[in-house]
Parts: sequence; structure tokens; C-alpha cells
Amino acid sequence: MSLVRMLVASVIVMIFASVPDTARAADAWGCDYDKCVAYCTKISGKHCTTHCERRLQDKRRDKICK
Repeated sequence: MSLVRMLVASVIVMIFASVPDTARAADAWGCDYDKCVAYCTKISGKHCTTHCERRLQDKRRDKICK
């Protein structure tokens, strides 16, 4: 049972480690959706469309991007 818990914990850590750092991603792509997707794909390759849509909405809401 302990082995299963350790396996689950390591999987959770790997999932969180695969998400790109949003502060670095913002610096890398600015306000360009296509650049965001390209950067995200290069870094993690997973869930980039959703990630970039949300980040761009956040930037527009915070008036960082028009």
C-alpha cells in the first residue's frame, strides 16, 4: 500500500511540474496567442490551447494586453 501511495504522489508531482511557468511564459510571448501556443508546446506540449486562452483573457482583463 505504501508503494501505491508513493506512486500516486510521484505522478501528481510530475503533472504539476509539466505545467509551464506562467511568469516566464508571459515574458516569452507577450500578447500574441500564436507565440504562446508555440512556446507552450515547446516547453510542455500539453493543454496549450486552453492555457493560452486563459492567460490571454487574464492579460486583457488586467489591461496588460488590448
